[in-house]
Amino acid sequence: MIRGTEVMQNVQSQVKWRECCVMMAGVTNVCDKLCGLAEMEQDDSSTDAAGDEIVFRCCERLPTLLMRKKWQEIGYALSAVSEALLEPLNRERLPLWVLESLGKILHVSVAEFKVGITLDVATAVTETFRALRNGCVGQPDIQKAVTEKTVAVDETCNILKTSMLEGGPHCVTCLQVGVQFLGNLVVNNKETQTVVWNKCSEVLVDLLKYEDKKVANYSSMVIYNIALGCPVIRSVVADYDGILELLIDNAMKDSEFALFTVELLLSDTGYLPKVYEKVDAMGRHFILESVQSIVSTDETCIPVTSVMFLVKRFKDCSDCILKTCEKYVEALEPIEVSKLLQLLASASANSKYQSELQLDSALLITCSMLLKSIHSLGKMGENNFSAVQKLADLSVSTQCGDIHDHPAFGFKSCLVQIVGNLCWRHPENQNQVRELDCIPVLLDCCNIDARNP
Repeated sequence: MIRGTEVMQNVQSQVKWRECCVMMAGVTNVCDKLCGLAEMEQDDSSTDAAGDEIVFRCCERLPTLLMRKKWQEIGYALSAVSEALLEPLNRERLPLWVLESLGKILHVSVAEFKVGITLDVATAVTETFRALRNGCVGQPDIQKAVTEKTVAVDETCNILKTSMLEGGPHCVTCLQVGVQFLGNLVVNNKETQTVVWNKCSEVLVDLLKYEDKKVANYSSMVIYNIALGCPVIRSVVADYDGILELLIDNAMKDSEFALFTVELLLSDTGYLPKVYEKVDAMGRHFILESVQSIVSTDETCIPVTSVMFLVKRFKDCSDCILKTCEKYVEALEPIEVSKLLQLLASASANSKYQSELQLDSALLITCSMLLKSIHSLGKMGENNFSAVQKLADLSVSTQCGDIHDHPAFGFKSCLVQIVGNLCWRHPENQNQVRELDCIPVLLDCCNIDARNP
């Protein structure tokens, strides 16, 4: 699975300053997997070299404006700087003294934020973050200079903490752009990734809980890039108390970087068995869906040991699916078993996992006997395993709402799929299925059944 870098453009003009979320981030690992979201604001006008010099010269006024606390003027000046830094050539020319000035603005702003966050101060800080964010794009030297020669990272963490507590629309925008700055700061740079994690890990994790979805998603993006670039830090992230639950919660709210981070953690050997039973039922369902999505593709990043752990889990609790025949619909355990089976059916079709699964004779026997039991139950009157010839009849025969949400829906077809895959070019397993007298059941399952499309 390849996730390419996306470029999103979004410009919103307001009175004398721009409120626009902008981010550019991108990292490529050995799987060419997306690791950064690129959102970059554009302007119809171009900036020539002479104009760039003028823009950077205007930064010479920043110390005076800062001393006089002319926050509105600072915001105007930095808006022009951030615009200029959208051009790659301008970023290459960005002098160190400008970066130092931006760091000083953040330093002074921390004290202002503690007293009370006014709109002018928040706007100036947002424009400072925006200039830093744009300046870091594709510039390892700038990234390094920001972390080593300015106070920007330390003060950004302080400002994010205060903004998170204060709330308010201008604080939300400040949070968004501030986290975007950290995101661009860590892209493709292991040195800055280590610095940002050591200084900002606590606030980044706290921001995963923030009510604004963009802030939470951008925080996930920073954590993802750091975890992807630094295996040592990834192990720290994996052990961070409560972070998996936060990531799953955000991923279920459509945070793509939270999902990427969960998938990255699940790719580590030993991680899934360690955390699986620690998360709640809904979290386990999400993990199973994520793993199934991965093993259903050509990607092989989920360790075989993790899949075999799920095989054992399925064998231990597979019988509970039969409880759905007794109106056991509200329980979550049959849903977990159903999702486990869907995952294993997909894994059995993946060459990386198929050979290992075929060696597990107990799995084949479990699936074969479960198929026979369900098939027999379906013939004992009307129940959740009874074959239905038409979808119209299915809607009439059930009182359980959407039949697709029922754990029994498609269960038999998944059993047929996994039994077939386990027998694929495997004479020993083929003979085992014959001895279990499963062939007649498989043939009978060829009939149309709306519950098992």
